[in-house]
Parts: sequence; structure tokens; C-alpha cells
Amino acid sequence: MLNYIWLALIVIGVGVAIGTDWHDLSSNKYHNGEPVQVDIVHSIPAGEFTAARAHACTVTISADHFNAIYGTTITDSLRFRAEFTPLQNNAGAILHIFVDDSTPQIWRDLALAQKNPSFVAARCASSANCSGPTEYVEPDPVKFIRMQAVTNDGIIGYAKTAVELAIGLIGIMALWLGVMKIAEQSGLVAKLAALLKPLTTRVFPDVPPDHPAMGAMIMNIAANILGLANAATPLGLKAMEELNKLNKKLGTATDAMCTFLVINTSNVQLIPATVIAIRAAAGSSKPAEILGPTLLATCISLIVGVTTVKLLAKLRIYRRQLETP
Repeated sequence: MLNYIWLALIVIGVGVAIGTDWHDLSSNKYHNGEPVQVDIVHSIPAGEFTAARAHACTVTISADHFNAIYGTTITDSLRFRAEFTPLQNNAGAILHIFVDDSTPQIWRDLALAQKNPSFVAARCASSANCSGPTEYVEPDPVKFIRMQAVTNDGIIGYAKTAVELAIGLIGIMALWLGVMKIAEQSGLVAKLAALLKPLTTRVFPDVPPDHPAMGAMIMNIAANILGLANAATPLGLKAMEELNKLNKKLGTATDAMCTFLVINTSNVQLIPATVIAIRAAAGSSKPAEILGPTLLATCISLIVGVTTVKLLAKLRIYRRQLETP
């Protein structure tokens, strides 16, 4: 069912993107191909221009001219910092006109559409390398912006991320599942299960104390307590796999699954190693000073989470979903 939902969302996203892009093209939102008259003040004399070498300049556009092209209502002339790069054989120049928060929205959107968030790229086709004070420049045309964002940045980008994440987890899962197997065969999991039996039998009454699911859950909880998120992930997946073997109605989460998910999400953090590492990387002078607040907050979240899931499990509406047909 989830696959159909994702497919529907992708189709809707692509449809909306195509419709929006078609509207932008039909209304010529970005005025592709329309030259813009600008006044250019170069930082160096025209005789010192060097082909393919950039230099700074200032670009000014009158308010009336900008309003006439883009339908805006600005009252003052626009002045931009810019970078001017002459082309060889006096074939014009490339102009990068930098935008900021004070720039009209239409040009900020144009910069994003060109995939240059900080500047609008334009070409000056006049002779003599556009050395005159008044020139016409033509911003690089853009089209099918949202379609490219949905396909390249969205669908393809997230698909790539999913593959990289899956490949990255292979080594971690192999390592910690191997550690868990050693712990099982050495009797460590059985000893931990026996030690925690008074607690686990109350929290997970539907799971036999000697079942592999219990060992996987204990190892997952221990890894989370120590802040080993990467180690906890494969153990959590293994625990859910084992819990599903006890499921009398596949496709519906059992009480034990829901309880374990809540504990896994709001588990007590004795040593939040990941957060400490992030704080240290960000330059914190005392990255470990969050130990106390983190321990208190996670204890409260765990108590609230387990209490809530146990209360909800008693409601008839949820019990009915677990009844076998």
C-alpha cells in the first residue's frame, strides 16, 4: 500500500510541476530573450580588458525600464555589483549580476531558476566587449524549472541518497549483527535477558523471555542508551523482524512492536555520543555538558511514551484490529 502512496505522490508532484512550468512559459514569466538596458561602470579602463578574465563593475537599471519588462512597481533605480568577463575577438561578454535581499523577487527567482542563487547570469552581445556605459544584456533563458527540480533534485536526488544510505548501512549491519550472534552463542544475551526479565516481562508480556526478539530488543536499547545510533539501527531492524514472527496478523503492528518503537524513539540517553560529536565538531568548548539535561529529558520522554502506548493498547478500537478474522 505504501508503494502506491509514494507512486501517487510522485505522479502528483510531476503533474503539478509540468502544469506550473507550462503556465510560466505561456505567460513568459521570466521574459526569456528580452534584452535589458543597463548602465555599466567598469572598474578598469576598456583598453585594459582581457579576454576570459573577469573584473568588477557596477550595473544600474532604471526603475521605469525594469517595471516595463517585468511588471513590477519599484520606484528607485536598481544598482548591482557585477562581474564582467569579456569574450575573445570582441564577441561580447558574460555578466554575473549579483542579487541580495533588496533585489526584486522576480530576479531572485530568476537567479534560483538559473541555479545560481547569488547572481543572475546574462550575456552582452554588443560589439567592442560591451565597453560602452549603456548596453543591452540578455539574461540566460530558463524553462521547465520545477520539472527539473522534481526530477533531478527530488526523485533522482532522493533515490541516490537512499542507495548511498543502504550501502553505508551494509558494513554497520554486518558488524553489529555479527556481534549480536556472538553474544547469543556466548550466552551474553541470555544473561542480559535473565537480568532484565522482571522488567521486560512487564513491558513486553507477549514476548517469551527466551525469544530472539527479546535479545535483539535488549541489545538495541543498550546501544541507544550509550548513544550508538549506528549500532542501534541494525539491532532494531533485527528486533522488528523477530517480533513479526510472533505476529498473528501480518500487516498490523502488535502491542510489542508499538512499545518497542516508542522505547527505541524515546530511549534514555546516558551518553548522547552523536550529539556530543556534533557539538565538538561545531567548536563547542564543553560539548559534554548536555549529559544532565539530556538524561532528564529522555527519562521523561520514555516514561510518557511507554505510559501512553500502554494506555492506548487497552482501547477497544486498537484491540479489535489485532483480532484474527
